[in-house]
Amino acid sequence: MKNEKRNFQQLLKSIGPGLLFASSAIGTSHLVLSTRAGATHGMVYFWIILLALFLKYPFYEFGPRYANATGYSLIKGYKDQGTWAVLLFMFVITISMFAVVGAIGAVSAGLLATMFSVQVVSVPLLAGIIIGISVLLLLFGGYKALDRVIKLISVILLITVTIAFVAVLIKGPAVPSPTFQKTPIFEGAGLALLISLLGWMPAGMEASTMNSIWAVEQSKATNYQATLKERLFDFNLGYGFTLILAIMFMTIGAYTVYGTGEVLEGNATQFSNKLLGVFTQNLGGWSYYIIAIAAFGTIYGTLITVLDAFPRCFVRGVRILKFSTLEKNNEQITFLETAYKWTVTIVGIGGFLLFYLSTASMIKLLEYVTIISFLLSPIIAFINLRAIQSPSVPASHRPSGLMMGLAYLGIFALVAFSIYYLVDLFG
Repeated sequence: MKNEKRNFQQLLKSIGPGLLFASSAIGTSHLVLSTRAGATHGMVYFWIILLALFLKYPFYEFGPRYANATGYSLIKGYKDQGTWAVLLFMFVITISMFAVVGAIGAVSAGLLATMFSVQVVSVPLLAGIIIGISVLLLLFGGYKALDRVIKLISVILLITVTIAFVAVLIKGPAVPSPTFQKTPIFEGAGLALLISLLGWMPAGMEASTMNSIWAVEQSKATNYQATLKERLFDFNLGYGFTLILAIMFMTIGAYTVYGTGEVLEGNATQFSNKLLGVFTQNLGGWSYYIIAIAAFGTIYGTLITVLDAFPRCFVRGVRILKFSTLEKNNEQITFLETAYKWTVTIVGIGGFLLFYLSTASMIKLLEYVTIISFLLSPIIAFINLRAIQSPSVPASHRPSGLMMGLAYLGIFALVAFSIYYLVDLFG
């Protein structure tokens, strides 16, 4: 009995990075993209979401697996392949991080303004305040503060989204408009939405590296080295969380919007108003704050996790290029801490300015970023695959033959879909 209790306590110590991974995913790919997919194309996206999560699973799982095997993040695995792999990874996250933070900050501000009818402060200024508070929380609280915030948000999120999901199922699908016409999935705007969702379902491929960094940070913060079994349990818990919430948000969109002629588009405020308005109209006024809390919790959880993750990835890339060998000495630890604080601040300011100065709608901004992310995802998938096969990963920590087969199938699917999209775009 004592051994079981001790094992359970150790398992609880290992939980954290998987939830951070889930939180970094569910804002854009779930609240925005999954809801829009269901609203535009209906329940057919149930199978598309399942297929995406299945085919991309190995590449995300390699993150915590590599961290547990080596004590380092996947970025070291990239450096072992050559400087080109590190530079390629840094290029991918650099073109994403400002746009992602800006767009998610915009949605957070739009939801907050809509929820409380804030008119004194403009949405751009409100976005700046939200991003600024998040930056300060990360600067002074570090990983431990992030871990506590995300665990609290995850509990609230699961409760509120489940209530909304059950209410939608009880109410049943919305009555289709007589003039409603289905939008093709594999061409035009339908294909752009499909590629956007595939690019970030459950998250951008760079989230695999983020997960490996959080695993290393958790071990340092808790002074506990999780076993491979515990680390993978934590990851699978977070991955399962993304699956459940993706299906819930997609179903909510399909049941409340699909067939009605409503379109979830526009800038941050317009999107937020339409999202909350459609749900309230279909479910009743009682659901307003349930949906609002679920939506804001979803998007803010993503904001603070990506605001932490992108800088951690970037500074570790710089560190591995700056120092000839990786060592856990005071010089390199101090470099990471200082560079992280500067980078968090710069990404926060840059994300806000990009949103403030952007003339594109929030949806379009996200669409551009997610499509680029999808087109670049085979590259990160490939270097992740090479990293987990490197000599630094012992045989006891290597994936099974079945997992490797799934990884090769996943890379093939990512490349094939990328080619299909580019041919449709330029053909």
